[in-house]
Parts: sequence; structure tokens; C-alpha cells
Amino acid sequence: MTLAPQDGPSLAGKPATPAPAPVTNGTAAPGTATQPASAPPGADMFWVLIPVLVGMILLSTFSARKQKKQKAKLLAELKKHDRVMTTSGMIGFVAEVKPDVVVLKVEEGRDVRLTFTRDAIATILKSAPADAAAADND
Repeated sequence: MTLAPQDGPSLAGKPATPAPAPVTNGTAAPGTATQPASAPPGADMFWVLIPVLVGMILLSTFSARKQKKQKAKLLAELKKHDRVMTTSGMIGFVAEVKPDVVVLKVEEGRDVRLTFTRDAIATILKSAPADAAAADND
């Protein structure tokens, strides 16, 4: 009885020989199924993500433009006696409006005035009455 060499560890320092691949000649052996070459997992999701990412970028761009326009409108409407809040949370009344700075009166009794850049104004809390603004301009 003779034993045929099998795939396994090499003996006495000789390399193991792999088993020869079966030749199919384009036909499958009976009882075996052939699988077509498939795309890597998640390849279909790549094409779905592209429009989603483009949409998110466009939405963020448009919302940033809208916020910038609202901020410009707010600063253009700023006038004396408006009650405003700065980006740092300081609340006061507008004492002077200059092209690039705004002077706020932050304490009534002591006449404490602080100077801020126009961009530091975050919101107008209460707009000045029209008669008060007109009286100061005269």
C-alpha cells in the first residue's frame, strides 16, 4: 500500500506543493454553483452618497448667505436708543452710531459708555421709538 502526498506541512525542509487547480473548460461540475464576480460591499452606496453630500454643501452655502444678509440688514437698521446685545452678551443702549463702531451706554446712573465694532452687535432687543430718535436728531 502506497500513500500519495497530500497538501500539508513540508517534510524535511522541502516546500509543500499546492494541489493543482481543477480545469473546468467553462463548464461547472455537476452539483456546484458558480458565482458571478460581484462588486465590493457598499459600492452601490457610493453613488447614493454623492448627491446627498452635494445637497448638504449647497444647503449650508445658501443658509450662510441668508444669515449674512440678515446680519447686514440688522446693522443697517441700527440707530440711536436701540437696546442691543453684543456677541459677548453685553446689553446696552446705542449712544452713537458711526460707520465702523457703535458706542453703547451700559449703565444709566453713571453714564458708562463702551465702544464696539458694528460686527460685535448680535441682536436688536428693542428698537427705539420713532419720536425719541427724531428728537435727538434735531
